[in-house]
Amino acid sequence: MGTPRRRRPPACWLSWQELTDPATCGYTGPSVWHRDHLDPCLRELRGSSGPFAGCSKNVHQVEHRMPGLVPSAWRGAGEERA
Repeated sequence: MGTPRRRRPPACWLSWQELTDPATCGYTGPSVWHRDHLDPCLRELRGSSGPFAGCSKNVHQVEHRMPGLVPSAWRGAGEERA
């Protein structure tokens, strides 16, 4: 099913589905999910060796900007063609 990093988001989603059902987990399930699942998952993904380590809102990180040239299929996406 892929590397451990690739399995984290689906596992986090499955735990969310289970812990947000008040019939089985009460009303504290979402809080437990944040503490036990989301926070550790994000720490791993955003950690210094994680796949999102370089992601930032900092405008000075050139490698995270959209490229100047995009595939022609992207141009005019959502526009009606004559």
